[in-house]
Amino acid sequence: MFQLLLSRLYRMKIGTRTAISYFAVIMVVLAFTTASILLLQYGKNIDKKIASSFSPVISTIKDYQYLIEESGRLSSDLTLQPNNTKKLRLEKILSRIYTRQKLTLIGLCQEPGLSDVKKRIIGVDRKFESVMVAEKELLQLLDTTTAYHDPVKIQQANRLKERIELEISKQRLILSETSLQAISVFNKLDAQKFASYRTLSYLLLIMIVVIGFLAILSIYITNITIIKPIKELSSILDEVGAGKIVSFQSYVSRSDEIGEMIESAQKVVKGFKTKEQVANAIGKGDYDIKVPMLSRRDRLGKALTEMKENLKRSKIKEAENIKSLEAYTSRLEKKNRELDQFAYITSHDLKSPLRGINNLTEWIQEDMGEHMSPESKNHFTLLRGRVFRMEALINSILKYSRAGKTNENQEQVNSKDIVYGVLEKTDLPTNISILIDEQLPLVKANRKDLEEVFNVFISNAINHNTSLEPILNITYKNIGSRIEFCIADNGPGIPAEFHEKIFTIFQTLERRDDVENIGAGLAIGKKIVEDYGGKVWLNSEPKNGAKFYFDWPT
Repeated sequence: MFQLLLSRLYRMKIGTRTAISYFAVIMVVLAFTTASILLLQYGKNIDKKIASSFSPVISTIKDYQYLIEESGRLSSDLTLQPNNTKKLRLEKILSRIYTRQKLTLIGLCQEPGLSDVKKRIIGVDRKFESVMVAEKELLQLLDTTTAYHDPVKIQQANRLKERIELEISKQRLILSETSLQAISVFNKLDAQKFASYRTLSYLLLIMIVVIGFLAILSIYITNITIIKPIKELSSILDEVGAGKIVSFQSYVSRSDEIGEMIESAQKVVKGFKTKEQVANAIGKGDYDIKVPMLSRRDRLGKALTEMKENLKRSKIKEAENIKSLEAYTSRLEKKNRELDQFAYITSHDLKSPLRGINNLTEWIQEDMGEHMSPESKNHFTLLRGRVFRMEALINSILKYSRAGKTNENQEQVNSKDIVYGVLEKTDLPTNISILIDEQLPLVKANRKDLEEVFNVFISNAINHNTSLEPILNITYKNIGSRIEFCIADNGPGIPAEFHEKIFTIFQTLERRDDVENIGAGLAIGKKIVEDYGGKVWLNSEPKNGAKFYFDWPT
């Protein structure tokens, strides 16, 4: 069996055998690398899911539980003595605050893993409806100060208070169990993430072992089929150089380069031994060895000299390339870690204080009630507006950092369907005229990425169009292997000095106090297009409308 394998190897060219070996190693590395990337992406997806859905659920359940308990405390306090502030607070909880908190919590429980938590929350909400009815009855019963002097009403109020406290204590236990259940789901997801990373470690170890085995096998085959025959041929040539052997034959039928060397060995002349030693030294990496020249026309000596210099340059260049690649990889990994850390800090550490500031402004206004001056109310309104703007800025930063990261999930997408889908979701002016090329082509893209790009440019053309009869025109043309899209409008136009500025994140032409605009849309659209290898540009003059162009691969 082994002799049959060697016989087949001898019939192959050395280049073919080497190519097969390299191909096998490359395929193994590619397979393991692909699997590693998939596992790493799986872990990152779990991290995103934890950050966007599961972590907020736990804190929101606590807020929901606190809101229910607060309504119970307010009801209990109102049975003891009248208090308009607490009464107003309880009425707000029953009328809108509780509903808003409930919808927020249920909205966060849309992940499949949180279906049981969602069912529990819905169950608590149904039970709390009876509590809300009792609390509303309590408010109606004690609607005036004189009601506190009526023994019958006080007795009825105490019975309602007992019902409310009993039911809320039950819901408190259910919500505590629900919170523990959500934490359990969170822990399971975390365990899955670490399991994927552990599997990735095992996969890398297996890859090292497999590559090592292939390397050893390749070295062994190379030694048997190349190095060993060359050594035998060298010994024969030594004898030929010494004049001991005039002719010889190989006992193995070969069709590769070694066989051709054996056939030519009878033509080797005196001095070949020295050249062979030099060639072996160069093959071992000694590029400083001096190549002896038999004469000015010694072609073999010149070839060895040229080979030595080429190998020396190749080795130096290879070392430089490896060093440059390692430095680039290190910088890229660092940037990715910094981006992930930034996204985490932004989503967790910045949004929570903003929500706290907004809640505090609402509570202060509620506590002060009618005692607050109109100027103070206006200041609080401005403060909440700045908080909402800050949250929008944070969301825009996150959206900008994630833009284009899904371009690996590409498919053939009908750009016409994308455009009509964006228009259906857009609040269009009643007097706008929309012209769309009916032959909009199929392109290769991630559907969400292309939809975001069209949404950015279409929204920009509509929102900034101050014409009495606004027009939106969407066309395209083929440019080689790419498609050039154009979104044109008849708006006020943009001066040339601002053509670059508007594509910079958070840069706007109007004051934000005049027009509520974050200034991130065009920057996000440009980033996605450039991640697909395209470019974005603008053709516009004041009072002559604007034409936004971007190209996309087919």
